[in-house]
Amino acid sequence: MRHLLSLVAAAGFAAFASAQDAVTLHSVTWRADDTVAVVYSKNFATCAHMRFGNATCSQTGVMTHTQNLFCTQGTNVTVVVPTSAFVAGFDVGDTVYMVHGNNSGVASPCVPVGYDGAYGPGCVGSNGVPSLTTNGDAPLAGSAVAFTIANGVPASIAVLGFATDQVAVPVIGCTLLIFPVLGVVSVPFDAAGSGTFVFPTPPSAVGVQFAVQAFALDPAGPQGFSATVGREIRVR
Repeated sequence: MRHLLSLVAAAGFAAFASAQDAVTLHSVTWRADDTVAVVYSKNFATCAHMRFGNATCSQTGVMTHTQNLFCTQGTNVTVVVPTSAFVAGFDVGDTVYMVHGNNSGVASPCVPVGYDGAYGPGCVGSNGVPSLTTNGDAPLAGSAVAFTIANGVPASIAVLGFATDQVAVPVIGCTLLIFPVLGVVSVPFDAAGSGTFVFPTPPSAVGVQFAVQAFALDPAGPQGFSATVGREIRVR
């Protein structure tokens, strides 16, 4: 009997422990279309609040928004809202965390606000749509951005263009996503159909935004070209 009571007590404690409120902030990503994608998990019905943190997540900061945005309960919930839903000062690189709306003792670890500058449609070639990736779409001023084009035709070449703004203009069977074009560089592909161009950002470039896209020679693409998606780069 004593053993049975112990088992019942242990089961009751486990059920109580599992029911404790918890919240996890998985990621916060500012996107090129000026929306913010927030991914979180919480097991309580009360709305959660996002707050500014610090590098060590040891201080309680003010809320990053003025209306309740994160009320859905569940695992890996994704909420996409416009950047205008956040208070002035919220930006890429900030450290934020999520907290129970009625209990500040229930909080997540901090995460940095990231940035994904991809936008627009690419144009299919021999190996599908060629990819355009970077080592960071929100680099610090004075650091180098590495633009890598992949899934191209081996030993072929691409042209990487730089512009100030996003557009969507049909050209040669694809979509031009950057304008006005301020400069272009050629990027030769290796035997795997990949090439990289490294662009050093000046130390004085804080706050500069620019857009990039690559067009690659490709016999399987419309009029002999394939194209990547566009990427917007925000220098911090």
